[in-house]
This record gives sequence, C-alpha cells and structure tokens, in this order.
Amino acid sequence: MKIMGKREIGELDISELVSALLISEVAAIPIDDPDLPLLNAIIPIIFILSLEILLSYGKTKFNVLKKIMEGSPVYLVYKGEIRQVALGENRLTVNELLSEMRVQGIGDISEVEYAMLEQSGKISFIQKKTAVMAHSVIIDGEINEEEIRAAHITNEEVNAQLIKGGISQGDVFLMTVNDEKDTNIILREKT
Repeated sequence: MKIMGKREIGELDISELVSALLISEVAAIPIDDPDLPLLNAIIPIIFILSLEILLSYGKTKFNVLKKIMEGSPVYLVYKGEIRQVALGENRLTVNELLSEMRVQGIGDISEVEYAMLEQSGKISFIQKKTAVMAHSVIIDGEINEEEIRAAHITNEEVNAQLIKGGISQGDVFLMTVNDEKDTNIILREKT
C-alpha cells in the first residue's frame, strides 16, 4: 500500500485493488507449501508491483490511458436538470442521488445546479447560490471536447484565449472556463 502511494483502502482504484489481492494470493503460496522456494513468490510480487507503478505513471502522462482505466466524470444534474439517462447508465436511482445530496447537507434538489459522478464513485454537488461550474477544457496540454461542449464554447474560442495570452496549447497544464466565461490558465511547471 505504501509503495502504491495510498494511505487507505478507500483510496484504491480498481486496478490497485486487484493488484493488492493478487499480491496477497501470490504471497500465500510459499506459506501453504513450505517446500516451494520463497523466490517463487517474490518474483511475481515484484512484477505485479512494477506493472502497477508503470500503469499509475502511464495514467499521469497519457490522458487516453487514464480515461480507459478510470473513465471520466458524468453530469447527473446539469444546470439544475436531472439527467435521467445518465442516472440509468450509471445504475443510480433518484433515491441514491437524493440520499447523497442530504449527506452533503443539501435539503432540496432544487438547490442543486450541478451534480457530478466522479471517477472515484463519489457524487459532488454545486449548489445554485454558488453555481459557477468550471469546465476543464484543457488538461495537461490536451483539449477535452466533452468539457468544451459543456461550457458552451468552441475550440476557436479556446485557441483565441491562448493566442491572446501568447500561450501554446502544449504549455497549458490546466485551462478552465466557467459558466460566466471566465478563463483560468495554469501553465506547466518547468522541469
């Protein structure tokens, strides 16, 4: 768990959980059969850990791999309207949505402007009184078409903002555009 950089079981994603279970199974083999050399467990454990670390590193460098492995956030409520199709596709009921809303201290669905099912499986809510949603239109130098559509802007508008600031797309670590069309650009750190 320490090598994978996690402090709690709840922080594990699916691949990390599978790796942890595989490691425990492989480690149990020499315990069950004392005649087997310990090396028969150590080599597969090192291989599984190495593979998990490589996948984790790959997910930070390649958004396509991250999207395949973890998926992307889904709007359950968008601009105050419940997206019933999204609830059904993610096998969530309205009662589960309302329950999670109450857990987070929101008493009425009419107070919710946005609700997103995050990659972690948690639902985050943005209430109407503070309902300015920032859409991540560029992440790590790559344009996020879904978020551009959600922000109701075009690629040309994004490029115009970059040109206005004298910034190339590859230099952008994160670019967000909120519902009021305010833009925030964070550049990559120089290494």
